[in-house]
Amino acid sequence: MNASSGTDLVIREPASSELGRAIYLFRNIRLRSKARILVAVRSHPVERFVAAVAWWPEGNVGCFQLASPPGSIRSEACDLLIDHLLEVARISGQKSLQYGELLADTSEWIALLKRHGFEQLRSERFFELTGPQSWTRTMETFEKYKASIPSGWHTKSIRHQTPEIIFDLIQPYRLMPLSELQDYWREDSALGFELDLSSILFDGARPIGTLLARQVQDALCVDVRVVRVENKLLSALGNILLFYHMAARKKPGGTIRRLQFRAGATEHRETASLALRMGGHEMPSRHIYYKPIITMAE
Repeated sequence: MNASSGTDLVIREPASSELGRAIYLFRNIRLRSKARILVAVRSHPVERFVAAVAWWPEGNVGCFQLASPPGSIRSEACDLLIDHLLEVARISGQKSLQYGELLADTSEWIALLKRHGFEQLRSERFFELTGPQSWTRTMETFEKYKASIPSGWHTKSIRHQTPEIIFDLIQPYRLMPLSELQDYWREDSALGFELDLSSILFDGARPIGTLLARQVQDALCVDVRVVRVENKLLSALGNILLFYHMAARKKPGGTIRRLQFRAGATEHRETASLALRMGGHEMPSRHIYYKPIITMAE
Protein backbone atom coordinates (compact mmCIF):
# COMPACT_ATOMS: atom_id res chain seq x y z
CA MET A 1 0.00 0.00 0.00
CA ASN A 2 1.39 3.38 -1.00
CA ALA A 3 0.40 6.76 0.42
CA SER A 4 1.26 10.21 -0.82
CA SER A 5 1.19 13.66 0.74
CA GLY A 6 0.34 15.30 -2.56
CA THR A 7 3.98 16.31 -3.03
CA ASP A 8 6.85 14.08 -4.09
CA LEU A 9 6.71 12.36 -0.67
CA VAL A 10 5.47 8.75 -0.82
CA ILE A 11 4.99 6.12 1.90
CA ARG A 12 5.64 2.54 0.79
CA GLU A 13 7.28 -0.73 1.71
CA PRO A 14 10.90 -0.98 0.56
CA ALA A 15 11.66 -3.33 -2.29
CA SER A 16 13.76 -6.36 -1.42
CA SER A 17 16.79 -4.69 -3.01
CA GLU A 18 16.20 -1.61 -0.80
CA LEU A 19 15.71 -3.42 2.50
CA GLY A 20 19.31 -3.08 3.64
CA ARG A 21 19.18 0.68 3.05
CA ALA A 22 15.92 0.92 5.02
CA ILE A 23 17.23 -1.17 7.92
CA TYR A 24 20.32 1.04 8.10
CA LEU A 25 18.10 3.87 9.35
CA PHE A 26 17.41 1.69 12.42
CA ARG A 27 21.08 0.84 13.05
CA ASN A 28 20.92 2.10 16.66
CA ILE A 29 17.52 0.50 17.33
CA ARG A 30 16.82 -3.17 18.02
CA LEU A 31 14.26 -4.17 15.41
CA ARG A 32 11.65 -6.77 16.38
CA SER A 33 11.92 -9.93 14.30
CA LYS A 34 8.30 -9.63 13.15
CA ALA A 35 8.39 -5.89 12.41
CA ARG A 36 7.30 -4.59 9.03
CA ILE A 37 9.06 -1.55 7.64
CA LEU A 38 7.61 1.40 5.76
CA VAL A 39 9.75 4.15 4.27
CA ALA A 40 9.01 7.76 3.40
CA VAL A 41 10.56 8.41 -0.01
CA ARG A 42 11.30 11.69 -1.76
CA SER A 43 11.96 11.48 -5.47
CA HIS A 44 13.50 14.93 -6.15
CA PRO A 45 16.20 15.87 -6.83
CA VAL A 46 17.15 12.18 -6.38
CA GLU A 47 15.17 9.36 -4.80
CA ARG A 48 16.07 8.94 -1.13
CA PHE A 49 14.63 7.61 2.13
CA VAL A 50 13.92 10.54 4.47
CA ALA A 51 12.27 8.57 7.31
CA ALA A 52 11.02 5.10 8.15
CA VAL A 53 8.82 3.29 10.63
CA ALA A 54 9.00 -0.28 11.94
CA TRP A 55 5.69 -1.57 13.26
CA TRP A 56 4.30 -4.82 14.69
CA PRO A 57 1.22 -6.01 16.61
CA GLU A 58 1.22 -6.95 20.30
CA GLY A 59 -2.23 -8.49 20.69
CA ASN A 60 -4.70 -5.69 19.97
CA VAL A 61 -2.04 -2.99 20.30
CA GLY A 62 -0.04 -1.72 17.33
CA CYS A 63 3.56 -0.86 18.29
CA PHE A 64 6.00 1.19 16.23
CA GLN A 65 9.35 2.96 16.19
CA LEU A 66 10.41 5.82 13.95
CA ALA A 67 13.80 6.47 12.39
CA SER A 68 15.29 9.21 10.26
CA PRO A 69 18.75 10.03 8.92
CA PRO A 70 21.15 11.61 11.42
CA GLY A 71 20.73 15.31 12.05
CA SER A 72 17.04 16.04 12.37
CA ILE A 73 13.56 14.61 12.32
CA ARG A 74 11.84 15.06 8.96
CA SER A 75 8.51 16.28 10.35
CA GLU A 76 6.43 16.07 7.17
CA ALA A 77 7.60 12.53 6.46
CA CYS A 78 7.06 11.34 10.04
CA ASP A 79 3.64 13.00 10.16
CA LEU A 80 2.64 11.06 7.08
CA LEU A 81 4.03 7.80 8.48
CA ILE A 82 2.03 8.19 11.70
CA ASP A 83 -1.16 9.10 9.83
CA HIS A 84 -0.69 6.01 7.70
CA LEU A 85 -0.19 3.79 10.76
CA LEU A 86 -3.27 5.20 12.46
CA GLU A 87 -5.33 4.28 9.42
CA VAL A 88 -3.82 0.79 9.30
CA ALA A 89 -4.63 0.36 13.00
CA ARG A 90 -8.25 1.41 12.46
CA ILE A 91 -8.71 -0.94 9.54
CA SER A 92 -7.16 -3.88 11.41
CA GLY A 93 -9.27 -3.29 14.52
CA GLN A 94 -6.44 -2.51 16.92
CA LYS A 95 -7.40 -0.77 20.16
CA SER A 96 -4.43 1.56 20.38
CA LEU A 97 -1.16 2.60 18.80
CA GLN A 98 1.87 2.68 21.09
CA TYR A 99 5.44 3.84 20.68
CA GLY A 100 7.69 0.81 21.00
CA GLU A 101 10.29 2.13 23.43
CA LEU A 102 10.51 4.26 26.54
CA LEU A 103 11.24 7.91 25.77
CA ALA A 104 13.12 10.36 27.97
CA ASP A 105 11.70 13.86 28.40
CA THR A 106 14.46 15.15 26.11
CA SER A 107 13.47 12.86 23.21
CA GLU A 108 12.78 14.73 20.00
CA TRP A 109 10.02 12.23 19.15
CA ILE A 110 7.74 13.38 21.98
CA ALA A 111 6.63 16.68 20.39
CA LEU A 112 5.82 14.81 17.18
CA LEU A 113 3.75 12.18 19.00
CA LYS A 114 1.88 14.77 21.05
CA ARG A 115 0.99 16.65 17.87
CA HIS A 116 -0.82 13.49 16.75
CA GLY A 117 -2.72 13.13 20.02
CA PHE A 118 -0.43 10.65 21.78
CA GLU A 119 -0.23 10.82 25.57
CA GLN A 120 1.72 9.15 28.35
CA LEU A 121 0.50 5.66 29.16
CA ARG A 122 2.97 5.05 31.98
CA SER A 123 6.35 6.12 33.29
CA GLU A 124 9.25 4.07 34.58
CA ARG A 125 12.10 5.00 36.88
CA PHE A 126 15.75 4.32 36.04
CA PHE A 127 18.80 4.01 38.28
CA GLU A 128 22.53 3.91 37.60
CA LEU A 129 25.76 3.08 39.39
CA THR A 130 29.32 2.58 38.20
CA GLY A 131 30.59 -0.85 37.26
CA PRO A 132 33.29 -1.08 39.98
CA GLN A 133 30.86 0.30 42.55
CA SER A 134 28.15 -2.27 41.77
CA TRP A 135 30.65 -5.15 41.58
CA THR A 136 32.22 -4.32 44.95
CA ARG A 137 28.85 -3.91 46.70
CA THR A 138 27.55 -7.15 45.20
CA MET A 139 30.58 -9.24 46.18
CA GLU A 140 30.67 -7.80 49.72
CA THR A 141 26.96 -8.37 50.23
CA PHE A 142 27.11 -11.92 48.90
CA GLU A 143 29.98 -12.83 51.24
CA LYS A 144 28.06 -11.37 54.17
CA TYR A 145 24.79 -13.19 53.53
CA LYS A 146 25.69 -16.32 51.54
CA ALA A 147 25.26 -18.59 54.58
CA SER A 148 21.62 -17.41 54.85
CA ILE A 149 20.69 -18.29 51.25
CA PRO A 150 18.45 -21.42 51.20
CA SER A 151 20.40 -24.51 50.18
CA GLY A 152 17.95 -25.40 47.41
CA TRP A 153 18.37 -22.04 45.64
CA HIS A 154 20.64 -21.75 42.61
CA THR A 155 20.94 -19.70 39.44
CA LYS A 156 21.34 -20.81 35.84
CA SER A 157 22.33 -18.71 32.85
CA ILE A 158 19.52 -18.29 30.34
CA ARG A 159 21.61 -19.53 27.41
CA HIS A 160 20.19 -23.05 27.60
CA GLN A 161 16.75 -22.07 28.93
CA THR A 162 13.59 -21.00 27.08
CA PRO A 163 11.89 -17.64 27.68
CA GLU A 164 8.51 -19.28 28.29
CA ILE A 165 9.81 -20.72 31.57
CA ILE A 166 9.72 -17.27 33.22
CA PHE A 167 6.81 -15.61 31.45
CA ASP A 168 4.31 -16.38 34.23
CA LEU A 169 6.89 -15.08 36.70
CA ILE A 170 7.23 -11.62 35.14
CA GLN A 171 3.82 -11.18 33.47
CA PRO A 172 2.07 -9.59 36.52
CA TYR A 173 4.64 -6.77 36.50
CA ARG A 174 4.06 -5.75 32.85
CA LEU A 175 7.82 -5.71 32.35
CA MET A 176 7.92 -7.20 28.87
CA PRO A 177 5.49 -8.92 26.48
CA LEU A 178 6.33 -12.51 25.52
CA SER A 179 7.17 -11.65 21.90
CA GLU A 180 9.71 -9.04 23.01
CA LEU A 181 11.12 -11.44 25.59
CA GLN A 182 11.60 -14.04 22.84
CA ASP A 183 13.29 -11.50 20.56
CA TYR A 184 15.78 -10.39 23.24
CA TRP A 185 16.47 -14.04 24.15
CA ARG A 186 17.62 -15.08 20.68
CA GLU A 187 21.33 -15.79 20.38
CA ASP A 188 21.50 -13.86 17.09
CA SER A 189 19.78 -10.77 18.51
CA ALA A 190 22.30 -7.95 18.09
CA LEU A 191 21.06 -5.94 21.08
CA GLY A 192 19.54 -8.85 23.00
CA PHE A 193 20.12 -10.24 26.47
CA GLU A 194 23.60 -11.21 27.63
CA LEU A 195 22.88 -14.94 27.68
CA ASP A 196 25.55 -15.90 30.23
CA LEU A 197 25.18 -12.90 32.56
CA SER A 198 21.37 -13.05 32.58
CA SER A 199 20.00 -15.75 34.85
CA ILE A 200 17.03 -17.52 36.40
CA LEU A 201 16.80 -18.17 40.13
CA PHE A 202 15.47 -21.64 40.96
CA ASP A 203 14.15 -23.13 44.17
CA GLY A 204 14.86 -26.72 43.27
CA ALA A 205 13.31 -26.99 39.80
CA ARG A 206 10.85 -24.11 40.27
CA PRO A 207 11.79 -20.67 38.87
CA ILE A 208 11.24 -17.98 41.52
CA GLY A 209 13.28 -15.09 40.11
CA THR A 210 15.14 -13.74 37.12
CA LEU A 211 17.54 -10.98 36.13
CA LEU A 212 17.79 -10.20 32.41
CA ALA A 213 20.37 -7.71 31.16
CA ARG A 214 21.60 -6.30 27.84
CA GLN A 215 24.78 -4.42 27.04
CA VAL A 216 24.05 -1.04 25.44
CA GLN A 217 27.25 0.83 24.62
CA ASP A 218 29.21 0.92 27.92
CA ALA A 219 26.23 0.12 30.17
CA LEU A 220 24.82 -3.19 31.32
CA CYS A 221 21.08 -2.52 31.37
CA VAL A 222 18.90 -4.70 33.58
CA ASP A 223 15.50 -4.80 31.88
CA VAL A 224 13.88 -7.40 34.11
CA ARG A 225 14.55 -8.15 37.78
CA VAL A 226 11.96 -10.13 39.71
CA VAL A 227 12.01 -12.34 42.80
CA ARG A 228 8.61 -13.87 43.58
CA VAL A 229 8.66 -14.90 47.25
CA GLU A 230 6.46 -13.53 50.02
CA ASN A 231 9.12 -13.16 52.72
CA LYS A 232 10.99 -9.84 52.34
CA LEU A 233 14.24 -11.23 53.73
CA LEU A 234 14.14 -14.15 51.28
CA SER A 235 13.35 -11.72 48.46
CA ALA A 236 16.45 -9.69 49.35
CA LEU A 237 18.55 -12.87 49.39
CA GLY A 238 17.18 -13.78 45.96
CA ASN A 239 18.29 -10.43 44.58
CA ILE A 240 21.74 -10.90 46.07
CA LEU A 241 22.07 -14.27 44.36
CA LEU A 242 20.92 -12.89 40.98
CA PHE A 243 23.37 -9.99 41.09
CA TYR A 244 26.13 -12.31 42.28
CA HIS A 245 25.54 -14.57 39.27
CA MET A 246 26.31 -11.56 37.05
CA ALA A 247 29.20 -10.17 39.11
CA ALA A 248 30.95 -13.56 39.38
CA ARG A 249 31.09 -13.78 35.57
CA LYS A 250 31.96 -10.16 34.74
CA LYS A 251 34.50 -8.20 36.73
CA PRO A 252 34.57 -4.40 36.33
CA GLY A 253 36.50 -2.85 33.49
CA GLY A 254 36.54 -3.66 29.81
CA THR A 255 33.54 -2.54 27.80
CA ILE A 256 31.08 -2.35 30.72
CA ARG A 257 31.49 0.72 32.90
CA ARG A 258 27.96 1.32 34.24
CA LEU A 259 25.02 -0.66 35.55
CA GLN A 260 21.52 0.61 34.85
CA PHE A 261 18.23 -0.88 35.93
CA ARG A 262 14.63 0.20 35.83
CA ALA A 263 11.66 -0.03 38.15
CA GLY A 264 8.73 -2.09 36.99
CA ALA A 265 5.25 -0.69 37.46
CA THR A 266 4.70 -2.37 40.83
CA GLU A 267 8.29 -2.25 42.07
CA HIS A 268 9.11 1.46 42.28
CA ARG A 269 9.73 1.63 46.02
CA GLU A 270 11.64 -1.65 46.24
CA THR A 271 13.85 -0.85 43.24
CA ALA A 272 14.63 2.64 44.52
CA SER A 273 15.63 1.18 47.88
CA LEU A 274 17.85 -1.41 46.18
CA ALA A 275 19.55 1.27 44.06
CA LEU A 276 20.35 3.38 47.10
CA ARG A 277 21.65 0.40 49.07
CA MET A 278 24.02 -0.35 46.19
CA GLY A 279 25.22 3.28 46.18
CA GLY A 280 23.44 4.29 42.97
CA HIS A 281 21.44 7.34 41.95
CA GLU A 282 18.17 7.91 40.15
CA MET A 283 18.12 9.07 36.53
CA PRO A 284 15.30 10.95 34.75
CA SER A 285 12.15 8.89 34.19
CA ARG A 286 11.19 7.61 30.75
CA HIS A 287 7.73 7.20 29.33
CA ILE A 288 5.56 5.10 27.04
CA TYR A 289 3.31 7.09 24.70
CA TYR A 290 0.11 5.74 23.17
CA LYS A 291 -3.06 6.78 21.41
CA PRO A 292 -6.42 4.97 21.63
CA ILE A 293 -7.94 4.08 18.27
CA ILE A 294 -11.52 5.25 17.83
CA THR A 295 -13.41 3.14 15.30
CA MET A 296 -16.54 4.21 13.42
CA ALA A 297 -18.65 1.83 15.54
CA GLU A 298 -17.58 3.68 18.68
